[in-house]
Amino acid sequence: MTSTAPTPPNADRPRTNRALLVDRTFGPWFWGLLVSNSGNWLFNVTAAVVVFQLTGSALLVGLVSVGQFAPLALLSPFAGAVSDRVDRRRLLLGSQAWSAAAATALAVPALAFGIDALPGAWPVIGAAFGIGLGQAIAAPTLNALVPALVDDIDLENAVALTSLTFNTGRAFGPAVSGILLATLGAETAFALNAVSFVVLIAALLVIREQRARAPRDADGSVRAGLRFVREHRAVLLLLVGVGTAGFAADPVITLSPALAGTLGGGDTLVAVLVSAFGIAAAPAALASGPLQRRFGAEHVAAAGLMAMAAGLSIAAAAPGPWIAVGGFAVTGVGSVLAVTGFTTALQRQLPDGLRGRVMALWSVAFLGNRPIAAVLDGAAADRFGPRIAMGLAIGVALLGVVLTRRLRRGGPGGDRTSSATASSS
Repeated sequence: MTSTAPTPPNADRPRTNRALLVDRTFGPWFWGLLVSNSGNWLFNVTAAVVVFQLTGSALLVGLVSVGQFAPLALLSPFAGAVSDRVDRRRLLLGSQAWSAAAATALAVPALAFGIDALPGAWPVIGAAFGIGLGQAIAAPTLNALVPALVDDIDLENAVALTSLTFNTGRAFGPAVSGILLATLGAETAFALNAVSFVVLIAALLVIREQRARAPRDADGSVRAGLRFVREHRAVLLLLVGVGTAGFAADPVITLSPALAGTLGGGDTLVAVLVSAFGIAAAPAALASGPLQRRFGAEHVAAAGLMAMAAGLSIAAAAPGPWIAVGGFAVTGVGSVLAVTGFTTALQRQLPDGLRGRVMALWSVAFLGNRPIAAVLDGAAADRFGPRIAMGLAIGVALLGVVLTRRLRRGGPGGDRTSSATASSS
């Protein structure tokens, strides 16, 4: 008779979010990302307010996003190829050190001489570009590392909690920005952003991957990742879906200063609008994993895009500040459901040897289109006002719903082989 080892209790069940948060590997990862992402949003809102105060132009506010996200669109595919060949944790350490240096280069003169002494908006836009160079390396590597930090059964919760760091950062960072802008000034906000990168560096120094890397793909080129996407229709549609969610979220930053002005508010209202997006997204992120397991990741993603379109419509038509705040909150819920649904479905399609390169395309789809979205939204707001400009993002979100329905009809079912390969590699 062949004996078998006893099955550990609940081995077939995912760990709770609380258990993951105190895990020796995933816990530091979560908390380090949370602080770093809060710093990113602290910078985003502060930079948007400072540039708008200095210039009065929504288009130049959009150039902050161009500076931050254009490097990601151009460099992430190559960074993804590198992350499939080297130690991903060390690559992240280097990228975060670079971004910290760029943030410090703005914070030091701002603290020493004051924001009013800056020669216009260009130092802020330049710092955004420098931070963006580091984030272009980090973005695909961050996403590619997540499956190696947890067991496969915990992937839905791990993706949702990782997304929670971004969305909680969207709540906490802007809230701190609003307080600092009203008290200690933008100079202190820029300094805290620089410090936030150091916290993530410390977390990366203590974590270790939970499972060994799969053998490297024989073809380590960017072209191999593009070929994989071209040959797997479900993967392509998932990336397009992520792109629609990223584009539809742009008004939260680019248009919030102009919308706040239209509604009779100031810097504090900008922070409240962006914080509402993140605060509402946080509980949605915690619920996303169970929702995906019950209804399917693609259904959750489609519902998220519908909520984004509805929330932006509410904000665009709002007669007063608090209805606009509610609209941004609905948009935040939709954003996290859409992004986590698409991302989990995508992660389950990928062999580890190509994960970095395909997740680099995820980064380009989600964040790399932000320069285009920011310029279009900002230019439309300058010409027609922020309310009408939001119609572009609403249309893109609805287009994503249509594409998601095509995905569900064609389904990842046609790619189940590649998913199985990803699990076994």
